[in-house]
Amino acid sequence: MKVLLAYAPGELRVVDMPVPKPGPKDILCKVAHCGVCATDVAIMKGTLNLGDGNDPIYPVRVGHEWSGRVVEVGEQTWRIKVGDAVVSDTGYFCGECERCKRGEYQACLNGRPLGTIGHCWPGAFAEYMLIPERMAYKVPDSVPLDMAALIEPASIGFYGLERAGFSPESTLLVIGTGPISLGGMACAKALGIGKTIVGGRKAAKLEIAQKLGADVAVNMTKENLWEEVMRCTGGMGVDIVMDSTGAPEILNDAMRVLRPSGTLVIPAFYEQELNAVKLDRLIVKNCTLIGAAGTPNICGKLLCLMADNKLDLMPMLTDRFPFSQVEDAFDAVTSRNERRVKVMVDFQ
Repeated sequence: MKVLLAYAPGELRVVDMPVPKPGPKDILCKVAHCGVCATDVAIMKGTLNLGDGNDPIYPVRVGHEWSGRVVEVGEQTWRIKVGDAVVSDTGYFCGECERCKRGEYQACLNGRPLGTIGHCWPGAFAEYMLIPERMAYKVPDSVPLDMAALIEPASIGFYGLERAGFSPESTLLVIGTGPISLGGMACAKALGIGKTIVGGRKAAKLEIAQKLGADVAVNMTKENLWEEVMRCTGGMGVDIVMDSTGAPEILNDAMRVLRPSGTLVIPAFYEQELNAVKLDRLIVKNCTLIGAAGTPNICGKLLCLMADNKLDLMPMLTDRFPFSQVEDAFDAVTSRNERRVKVMVDFQ
């Protein structure tokens, strides 16, 4: 089978590898679609800098936003069958350690991310994908496989918002117009969150934000974000801010627009030490800070919303390439940034 490797910093290679054989509790899937994440591009370029030992180990088989169809199963599998359409969690968890037993799968002592940093599980930019059955979620027949592949980035933003807690009375400000923030907002809208405001710098992406459910779109190159938020909230500030920009200069503004006892959700990496951060803006207002990098067991919730026609993430999908043009797909993440939200690679 053909697979894509970030072989070394600055070097992508498509190489041939044997098709893996499922173990007793594994499933083998033929990959249908895989989204290109900004993290994939950073690994390819060699610019990802998370510190604390969270470095890629080259060569990396990248790809973690995928969907596919099962072609073979191990003899001890029982839930997933040949022919099922599936997506997966983006982290391997053992299911046996003390943290998994407590339900803290994202903190598994034997955990491995999918196709990114460290001793990762081989990623999904490959013709076939092998995973443990416990990582897989069956995609309902009514949900297209390409939309199912958009679940992963949306799930990160949604995970942060879910932990923040929201209701029909909640106001949400999303800063940034990438798939994590826009997808997370769309999920929260599907579950009944109140007014949503999106701040961004690209007009085309703000239009997509409105298609995904944003009530107010603020072009930060033309409008003052703080003034617009105060206008929309009667001077109260918002209940929740989700800042997905990873831009230190925006962080202080994000804290400023929060109401007292509000929550700041950050599903982004800064990849640097932050100076001049006015953290007292959170402390003096008794606010909560939540970091969100994803977790298992979110996919099922979003698949149910899709099956019930409550969640449509397809407006996020702005660019598509066949696997034969996968290098062009990686280039498009940067070259088409004015309008690009999600770039997807199609294997079929």
